[in-house]
Amino acid sequence: MLLPDIMWPLEANTIRKHSAANAFGMVRNDGKRPHQGWDLLAYPGTPVYAISDGTIRIPAPSGDYGRMVMLEFEHRGRTYWATYCHLSAILVGSDREISIGDLIGHSGNTGNAASMKGNDQHLHFEIRTVRNAGNGLGGRVDPKAIYGFVPLNTTVYDTRTAQHMARFMSGPGLKVQGFNVL
Repeated sequence: MLLPDIMWPLEANTIRKHSAANAFGMVRNDGKRPHQGWDLLAYPGTPVYAISDGTIRIPAPSGDYGRMVMLEFEHRGRTYWATYCHLSAILVGSDREISIGDLIGHSGNTGNAASMKGNDQHLHFEIRTVRNAGNGLGGRVDPKAIYGFVPLNTTVYDTRTAQHMARFMSGPGLKVQGFNVL
């Protein structure tokens, strides 16, 4: 499912190992431990994109999250912070305004993902309702609230670039080369 005002963080989005334990909620240790976001399968160097227009915030690297970027954005009248963790490279500066679909970095193995190999490598992706959320689920929402479902047993492909999104959002109707669908 592709939304016109929200993009997925990766070109191919699927929950790591198709495991509910890598989705959001009280899903770890038989429901006794929370997971604050989605772990999306991403090998180091995978391009990571801005899911919306917004402002980049770059907090100091943290132990568990490693190198991370936050995108402050508005959606349906609320302010959120999309949080991208375990990055190998950050390609944008803090406090910079960016557009939906802009390349913001590359996935990696920083923080508590440093020893992960193969299909355990991932982008940890959160949607926060406060900039500085603590431990647990507080200050976060399930990304499903934005996207409408969890890519648990399927892969969602989103290959829209910033240039494509600019054309897509630049007037009435969906612009398809050779057609104009209203």
